[in-house]
Amino acid sequence: MLSAVALFLVTAWLTARAGLPESRPQKPEPTPPFTIGLLRRDSVVTPFATFDGKAWTSPWPVGLQSLSVPLSLDAVPGKWWGKAGALAEMTLWAGGERRGSVRLERPATVRIMCSARVGLRSNYVSPLPAPPPIERSYPKDGLVVSGSTVVEPIMVVPKSSPEWQASELLLPKPFDVAENTAAQSFTDWKHPIKRAQRRQMPVELEALYKAPMDVPGWVAYRFHAVRRYAPQPADGNCGLLSSAVGWIAAGPNGKHWTQLSVRVTYCDRMDDVLTLPFGLIRAGARSYWIYQLSGYDREGYVIARPTPKGIESNVEYPAGFCPR
Repeated sequence: MLSAVALFLVTAWLTARAGLPESRPQKPEPTPPFTIGLLRRDSVVTPFATFDGKAWTSPWPVGLQSLSVPLSLDAVPGKWWGKAGALAEMTLWAGGERRGSVRLERPATVRIMCSARVGLRSNYVSPLPAPPPIERSYPKDGLVVSGSTVVEPIMVVPKSSPEWQASELLLPKPFDVAENTAAQSFTDWKHPIKRAQRRQMPVELEALYKAPMDVPGWVAYRFHAVRRYAPQPADGNCGLLSSAVGWIAAGPNGKHWTQLSVRVTYCDRMDDVLTLPFGLIRAGARSYWIYQLSGYDREGYVIARPTPKGIESNVEYPAGFCPR
């Protein structure tokens, strides 16, 4: 049954791509170095990764413990920029659309979660009101890139889509394995609901994103799913919840794999981690997902490449956290 479901996933994807030109196998043009960052609604840019022409690096500093904030763009150390070099301007992309240029003005201290970081104040003015700086997981208005880099959209799969239903059918078995691993990782707590009973509860898909891989015929799905439990006597009104983030990959002839991790938390979701995709970048003939992982007390930026064999992790930038 799973093979049939996986084949259905692939068929749905190929149907969605009908009419699009097929990629031609040819030697890719060299990709010049470029830098990417996130643009916060308060106009601050957080650079977090550079493609040096062959691989990703993360030269921008993470903390301020032993650093001082430069007084001007010219004073920013060269090693912070990486191989792409110093920048005065970047291009804003949101939802796969180019939204114009952003001029970098000066370095600035920025609060990400509860951590002090070095950002770059820009001339950007958001059309939306900016929340107070203390807001956790501060809103981002898009991804900024240097040079001629193009940011393609990562598509949001609607709940009414057959792909949503097919993906949900694939999850119960791997979810059960990952949930059991998470439950057994506690040293002084035991899950009050036995595994056999947990298996009876539905796995609910909450978010599903997709983009084609750079391997013809393959598509990657990033998902968030949960399994909810009624409150136990000791839980008050907030029952346990198992939360999963992960990937589904679907390819030709019913080929597929699923990878996920589960966190056991409560309905307040204090330990939950969610995905916010910003776009797909092609560099060196490879396609990379750019997304944020954030929760109540943490935020990080990820560059990953889905492949038919698994996920290649290229950058995991720990943007900020708050102590419990």
